[in-house]
Amino acid sequence: MFLTITDAAHERIKKAESSNSGDLTVYYESKVGCECGNTGIFTLQLQNTPNPDMDGEIETSLGKLSIQKWSLSYLDQQMTLDYKPAKNTLELKGESGMLNPNVIITDQEGQQLL
Repeated sequence: MFLTITDAAHERIKKAESSNSGDLTVYYESKVGCECGNTGIFTLQLQNTPNPDMDGEIETSLGKLSIQKWSLSYLDQQMTLDYKPAKNTLELKGESGMLNPNVIITDQEGQQLL
């Protein structure tokens, strides 16, 4: 499994990191409380303290990023995260198509940073 983070997406991530500290992670946000199907979305999260839920890793063009191991089953083997300036969004695409058309960057509490 590999996530290519384009230069444009990396610049967008660096913008969030410039005013917020923490380690970049791939976080599966599910407000539903049931892990019985794809009921959430993937986000990027800057985490300041260790999170025991982040028990897996995903290889990316920026190096290894932490992820919830159980959420890997919702991802494709080859994916791309790209920034679309016309929409001002980060898009996560995989072999199966669009995985998230608006990947947000949050802090550890889930507050959107950009």
